[in-house]
Amino acid sequence: MKSLKIGRSSTNDIALSDMTVSSQHAIITVYDTGEVKIKDLNSKNGTYVNGKRISSEQIITATDVIKVGNSTFDWMKYLNEKKKPSLPPPNLSSDSSAVKQRKTIGRTSGDIIIGHSDVSSNHAQLIEKKNGDIVIADSGSTNGTYVNGQEISIHILRPGDRILIANKYPLDWEKLFHRIDPLKPKPNNLKTVIISVAAAAAIVVGVLFCLKFGIEKPSPEKIYAHYKKSVVLIYGEYYYSVSAGRYHLGNYVIQKGELVEDETNGYTGTGFFVSQDGKIVTNKHIAEPWAYSEDEIDQIKTRVQNYLKRLAQQSRAAQIEYLPLVNQVEVTGHLSSIGIIVNDTHLNDEKDIIPCNFIKASSNNSIDIAVIQTNSKTLPAGVNNIVNLNEAVLDDAQIVEGKVIYTIGFPAGVSLALTNQGISANNQDGKITQSRGEYEFGHNISILGGASGSPIFNDYGKLIGVIHRGLSSSQGFNMAIKAKYAVELAK
Repeated sequence: MKSLKIGRSSTNDIALSDMTVSSQHAIITVYDTGEVKIKDLNSKNGTYVNGKRISSEQIITATDVIKVGNSTFDWMKYLNEKKKPSLPPPNLSSDSSAVKQRKTIGRTSGDIIIGHSDVSSNHAQLIEKKNGDIVIADSGSTNGTYVNGQEISIHILRPGDRILIANKYPLDWEKLFHRIDPLKPKPNNLKTVIISVAAAAAIVVGVLFCLKFGIEKPSPEKIYAHYKKSVVLIYGEYYYSVSAGRYHLGNYVIQKGELVEDETNGYTGTGFFVSQDGKIVTNKHIAEPWAYSEDEIDQIKTRVQNYLKRLAQQSRAAQIEYLPLVNQVEVTGHLSSIGIIVNDTHLNDEKDIIPCNFIKASSNNSIDIAVIQTNSKTLPAGVNNIVNLNEAVLDDAQIVEGKVIYTIGFPAGVSLALTNQGISANNQDGKITQSRGEYEFGHNISILGGASGSPIFNDYGKLIGVIHRGLSSSQGFNMAIKAKYAVELAK
């Protein structure tokens, strides 16, 4: 248990120079169960949670707005900055917030072992409470525990939250605490019931721009040599979660046409560095594979609804229980992890995949562009050049049919990239073949799944487009997003 004292006095953990704040105004307490409460200490001007004055100790969450006197402050910031002690075993009681189970996370011991040197021996804890909440609590680790990219001290998890231990190693907490009661069918029926995802994995997108080569056109060899380390192979994993009202029905993917429960769907793509702090441009369908899978999501939803209707036919009680849930079914995509493999390096195991975070994606699905970033916010060793967005081709008048273009990428993913010398990108040239309106242009560079997100350079080595799709049944009829949209999103 730990606490944050709030008041005007400098002896408080949170000292506020506001005359409406009492010397000892309030206290926030983080209990061993993961619960966080705030209590007013008989202050003159009161303590408020979401605008309502409290009269007794009250539970708060990360989204609640706290005000003491006339001062509002970011209490979570203070909580995360304060040194985090290891959590002792809880005092189990009959209270609904008491601990049901606890899983410890560490480098060499615990329920969950992550054997990396930057993970502390006693790093964090996952706590399941009797009221159903799942809490992640850092145990005073050296390199921190992160949820959705933010370092936390303690956090009540919600479906879709992404945990990174030491800001590098993903932890699939929803799989660890998988609960589908009371809707879970008999084991033999489950896989025929619910859902899935459909592969939204690699197809094609292109990149942004490059560097100045001067007035004279560089040779293709020079373009490839300059950018080969700037372009990376992306590997990601994702899944769909299904819920109906307050019931979580599980996580699923479709692999080889079969419904698989509690798995992640792996895929590959291409991206390229555009900044010194490790930002990478790729396709939206690489960073959010489910964004273009409306048909598959609708199919999953229909299968779940039909299953609930069948359950409702069992009895009158079942009808009352399950029929209201039919119209509450939601299917949501989640990125389990995403990382990169640098060109001209070796891929021996998952440790060679450099972890990344999702940053943002276009809100317009016609603009198939997204940005991810290395967790370290730096360029990997050996990467010296980036694609210079300041010199990208922004003028549509320069995107003309017949113009020679070049690309570097990873069509077919690891299967084609893996050589005796390590991971090797594929270099190709071609021509612009078609003007396709506001967002994209056509080209005849051959692509396969995995080439999505590859940069396209003009004959001066400047970014002109990003590969994003093509005809699966025929090569040479493919499309790229114009570079100007990558520039707009990445800057």
